[in-house]
Amino acid sequence: MVVVQDVREVPEEHRAVLNDAMNERMRAALHKLRGEPGPAPVQRGSVALMTQEFRAAVANTGHA
Repeated sequence: MVVVQDVREVPEEHRAVLNDAMNERMRAALHKLRGEPGPAPVQRGSVALMTQEFRAAVANTGHA
């Protein structure tokens, strides 16, 4: 298993979208934890998407 944590600063023009997505994931998790009906949890990206994100993160560090 490989875990990649993107620690780059989020550009201002994307910050609102990222914050909304993170809040939606938290709301879905809380609904599930409490056993309340609510939105379905946000699904993680596909393997292909995660691979692209990994390659982009490595390329950004100059270790590719």
